Amino acid sequence: MLSVEECVSMVSAQVLGPLGREEVALADALGRRLAEDVTASAPIPAFPASIMDGFAVRSSDPPNTYLVDADSLAGGQSAGPLRPGYVRYITTGSFVPEGADAVVKVEDTVQSARSDGQVEVQILVSSKPGANIRAVGSDTAKGEALLSAGCQLRASELGVLAALNRSRLWVHREPRVAVLSTGDELVELGGQPDEGRGQIIDCNRPLLCAMVKELGAIVSDRGQVPDELEHVRATLADALESADLVITSGGVSRGSKDYIKEVLGDLGELHFGEMCMKPGKPSTFATVKTGPDPAQKKLFFGLPGNPVSCFVTFNLLVAPAIQRLRGSPGSPVYPRVDVELASPVQMDPVRPEYHRARARWQSGRIVAESTGFQRSSRIASIAETNCLLEIPKAHGTLTKGTVVKALLLTGLLPEPEGFPSIAARSVQAPLAPQAPSASGDAAPRRAKVALLRWDSAGGEVTREQLATFLGPVELIEKQAPEVLEMRELLESWSQESSGMDLILVLGNFGLGAKDENILALLRSLVREAPNVADLLLRQGLEQSPLAMLQCVVAGYRNSTLLVTISSLTSSSLGDLCKLIRADRP
Repeated sequence: MLSVEECVSMVSAQVLGPLGREEVALADALGRRLAEDVTASAPIPAFPASIMDGFAVRSSDPPNTYLVDADSLAGGQSAGPLRPGYVRYITTGSFVPEGADAVVKVEDTVQSARSDGQVEVQILVSSKPGANIRAVGSDTAKGEALLSAGCQLRASELGVLAALNRSRLWVHREPRVAVLSTGDELVELGGQPDEGRGQIIDCNRPLLCAMVKELGAIVSDRGQVPDELEHVRATLADALESADLVITSGGVSRGSKDYIKEVLGDLGELHFGEMCMKPGKPSTFATVKTGPDPAQKKLFFGLPGNPVSCFVTFNLLVAPAIQRLRGSPGSPVYPRVDVELASPVQMDPVRPEYHRARARWQSGRIVAESTGFQRSSRIASIAETNCLLEIPKAHGTLTKGTVVKALLLTGLLPEPEGFPSIAARSVQAPLAPQAPSASGDAAPRRAKVALLRWDSAGGEVTREQLATFLGPVELIEKQAPEVLEMRELLESWSQESSGMDLILVLGNFGLGAKDENILALLRSLVREAPNVADLLLRQGLEQSPLAMLQCVVAGYRNSTLLVTISSLTSSSLGDLCKLIRADRP
């Protein structure tokens, strides 16, 4: 048996690249692969445009009171050049008139009407040339490369093309994929299986058709084929005439009525008929030459009859081939990431296993939970599967917490309490260990925590509480001084060289003017992590409904997490410590 890597390489070598191209309307291009490089044929903006509502001025004119000579409205008629000694009202996106080289926003002016009905405007600020103006080509220069051939056209790319006034474009032709099932035991969806004859509902074909559609290819459902050699031969030959790629399920093992490999040997070239993996061992791949061009070959994938094997081998072999035919550049593969097992997994001593699992963010790392019993006939094991764990062949069991490689089929599932938090994604590298002790073992670095108390409402935080979650702690405590001195302290504590992990600003931060000054200072210092703030507020509401009146700031300055908090519970303190602990030794 060939390894999975060898089989994937064989398939890749036979996929010669994207199919032909066709021109489509922009409205029909969503999800397609671009077959041309796209550059800007004209600059954007094509004229100097105002960034905001205000008044077009000469930057050389000092702050003073001026008459308004006209209005410049977006889409409106031009009023000609700006006259000396005047200003002109202008709206966002409007053409900046000749003679003006800056725009003063409305908030920096005072408008009034004179007794003769004319409008005059007091300009309160000085301007620099180009202020509040989008220069010609400042968004996109003429000739700038924007999209490359092979890129997938999502809504965002269609927006770019619309801005370039591209109503039609060249895309790669979508591959035509024929799907069929083999087996006398199969009953069509909606039918009534005869259990006495061992009949089952054909779930493979709907599964495969849906997976092909998800990739954007054109699918043709060719139905079921009975286990009769000549019927199989005729059906496959017909499918290969009209399709670029054919997928069958069943009939590829070593049974007396498994005819797929025999037929393929007659019609084309059989590249492999088994893979050393679990599930999916009898997977088959062949190419068939049709037409005058010897390089042009049809692709054939004979997948196993068990539905789980069908699902796994489609993802490993067929999906990358379809993506390449659609115009995806290079050799598309799934992201291969490290995941932590949420529960023990039994290994197979004969073949490596592609174990179905659900991967999610959890406290800044990826944790994968098995979908349960992994028998290849148990189709329920693919429900909500978003990754395949690469379990090596070996005796024994991988314990909970073991880190293995996984192929991400789709995006990660959210954390148990919501989507991946900004704080979790912002967690810095794990705390570095201290130098080895006398025994030679690396002792964990002490976590550094600072407590800055603003008033007496912040509750008590002790070294012992912190040590419960962080281990050995180096603690600094200070009473908060005035606002300016507070800034100096916080900036000093959060320098990279300080090694500070967590700063807790304890106090009752409400809606007062002084509170707002402090909160504005703190927000100016950090990259805010709103999900941390949301977590603390929700925990506060569990204690008292008055927590909704509290203002919380949470964010990172360099690698230090800074948090304001009024009532610190053991639970909230533990969650904060998890963010900075990051599984350090």
